[in-house]
Amino acid sequence: MKTISAKEAKNSFGSFLDSAQREPVIVTKRDRPVGIFFSMQDIEALIQVSEAFKTEIHNSIISGIADAEAGRVAECNQELANDLKIRLRASLATS
Repeated sequence: MKTISAKEAKNSFGSFLDSAQREPVIVTKRDRPVGIFFSMQDIEALIQVSEAFKTEIHNSIISGIADAEAGRVAECNQELANDLKIRLRASLATS
């Protein structure tokens, strides 16, 4: 990810916009990050991922409630927690 100063962004705005089309750009002021600039394509992709996760989480909650009401439950122990972590990481890797 590219980092540029606010002054550089101001003085070379066209170049700044071109850079942001290729990758997110962190903008700094007095050597501290103050913002990040994303292309519209990046924002649209983030929104799609966010919406997909919201839908997946909602569906999982509904499914979990139905399982609990039907008596399909499991004791939450360290082994189950580790299994859930592995499954979540795998799911995120394929998204």
